[in-house]
Amino acid sequence: MRGQIIGLAYSDRDLVEFLRQAGIDETTAEDMVAGDSAMIEWRGGQAHQYEAA
Repeated sequence: MRGQIIGLAYSDRDLVEFLRQAGIDETTAEDMVAGDSAMIEWRGGQAHQYEAA
C-alpha cells in the first residue's frame, strides 16, 4: 500500500481482508480482487495462485 507491502496473502479472502483493513468496504474489495484490479500487484506468481513457489 503506497509502495509498502502490507502482508502476505494465502488466499483471495486474505487479500480482501487487507483491503478492508485499509478502509475499502468489503464489497468493493471483493470486486477488486475478483476483477483483477490494476491496483493489486501480484508478486511471485500468477493472480489467485497461492501455492509455494
